Amino acid sequence: MRHILDLITEFGDFSAELSDLAEVVIESATNICLQPLLERYGSPRLDDGNPCQFSVCALGKCGGRELGFASDIELMFLYEGTGKTEGPESITTSEFFQHLVEQFKQTIRARQEGIFQLDLRLRPYGRAGSLAVSKEAFEKYFSHDGPAWPYERQALVKLRHVCGDEKFGHAMTIMRDELIYHGPPFDAAAMRAMREKQVRQLVKGSTLNAKLSPGGLVDIEYLVQGLQINYGRANHLLRSSNTRKAIQALHLSGILSPENFEKLRAAHMFQRKLIDALRMVRGNAKDLTVPPVDSEEFEFLARRLGYQSNTIKLKNDLEESITNVLEISRALM
Repeated sequence: MRHILDLITEFGDFSAELSDLAEVVIESATNICLQPLLERYGSPRLDDGNPCQFSVCALGKCGGRELGFASDIELMFLYEGTGKTEGPESITTSEFFQHLVEQFKQTIRARQEGIFQLDLRLRPYGRAGSLAVSKEAFEKYFSHDGPAWPYERQALVKLRHVCGDEKFGHAMTIMRDELIYHGPPFDAAAMRAMREKQVRQLVKGSTLNAKLSPGGLVDIEYLVQGLQINYGRANHLLRSSNTRKAIQALHLSGILSPENFEKLRAAHMFQRKLIDALRMVRGNAKDLTVPPVDSEEFEFLARRLGYQSNTIKLKNDLEESITNVLEISRALM
């Protein structure tokens, strides 16, 4: 409501506040689900008798603290290793944390097209994989010779500990750094092939999708993540899960020229606001097709974005943003 009433004016503040809310929900739901499992099965222990710690990690927009209207909450539940619980009704650590995630999914309920839709598909093997992932399974899957696709390793750029054991979460972040920042260079060819597939399958005909069309938000994010992977080995400042901060770090490190920095920063800000406005105008997260310029809906969109009735200015800014993203991507990737 504060955002709708223009009481939040600084770009990024709305995303940060929405991310704060999501993190409170995630941690509260985890604790609610954890307690009855501990009472029934006892505390999970490793084979050596030490406590088996866990970490709930965010990815995607949540990992970058960049949530917008109706963004997915992408999570991965990680635990330390094999063992069993110490209660009279003993089960394996794998079963214990599987139960935790199952209970978590039932506890957090959201409208299909509403705010905070839960997404656990970024775990190893996606829907076919275990809901809870051991440290060993994580390392094997995302290792340089593991079965993970390049885009899956790329997604780990956004991984961030949210709740659970902070020390274990930090250890998993360090492992992530070793896997993606000390491995092969970013596979730009695989990225381009995947983007072409996304456009073919997900963008309708000759329409413009604010997120998925060439020059859209996904191209900005993939470009930034690719540069982070390529240059993050030597420069830890580039290892930010937040796109806006990563763009700033790429500029300060000399990877983005002052001109490209300003263009990319402006395009990212514009397209994030555009997508939020589209979701507000339509009331759902799925349809991010930009309406025709001569339509009433485009005029509503212009007003929501602060253009009043100046639809031509919005059209020109949109075209300039797309052009700048495509030119910078071609130059750097």
